[in-house]
Amino acid sequence: MIDISLELVPQDEEYIHRQVAFVEQHIPQVNYINFPDLMRFDIRAWEACRMIHYSPLTKIAHLRAIDFDPHQVFPLVNFFAENHIEKVLVIEGDKPQDMKRRIYPVTTIDFIRKLKNEAPLLKIYAGFDPYRNNIRYEMEYLSQKAAAGAEGFFSQPFFDLRLLEIYAEYMAEWEVFWGISPVTTEKSRAYWETRNSAIFPKSFTPTLEWNIRFGKQVLEFCERQKFNLYLMPIRINLEAYLDGLFS
Repeated sequence: MIDISLELVPQDEEYIHRQVAFVEQHIPQVNYINFPDLMRFDIRAWEACRMIHYSPLTKIAHLRAIDFDPHQVFPLVNFFAENHIEKVLVIEGDKPQDMKRRIYPVTTIDFIRKLKNEAPLLKIYAGFDPYRNNIRYEMEYLSQKAAAGAEGFFSQPFFDLRLLEIYAEYMAEWEVFWGISPVTTEKSRAYWETRNSAIFPKSFTPTLEWNIRFGKQVLEFCERQKFNLYLMPIRINLEAYLDGLFS
């Protein structure tokens, strides 16, 4: 049985509890919850994990490397231990538009290494971007993250199964959560293509039906290959998408 992680944006506490309850009651296939750490919301990723301490779902808090002073001891060690948060996903983090928010010149690799030294009981995942450069570059970058202490990877969303299959051949020895994210408007597609250089197949249409059909193909692929799945339903009816995907 594969692991399936669902990304929940921590909009507010009521939203978090409602969506977790829906997953627990209706989508038993999902056993992980990822909370991104987004600057536009007040709730930090680790605080969202604490809010659902009662849930049997495995919690993963995203950590933005640039938010933590490399010259200070990682400040959340005790918080994680007290709240039984055992897994994190490290990303570099986008620079804030509000320059009053303090950030630090820290690379993802340096932060992973620091975190592994100061919080050795944490399981550290790192990000994986198939659109960043090319396969050779990305594989070398992932190897550096693994050498620093990353034990697995969460990918940016794929929209073409053929590209996913190519990367999967090179990453068969690693623990990977392969990402998918429904895109149901041309504006959203343009965002992924412009901001992330994402690749869409010619068969793509921005409909819920296409995204559910594609999601089922990726789910079947992950089950055959014993990979894990990472769901990122952004700006979409979560219940309709998950019900369709797992029906």
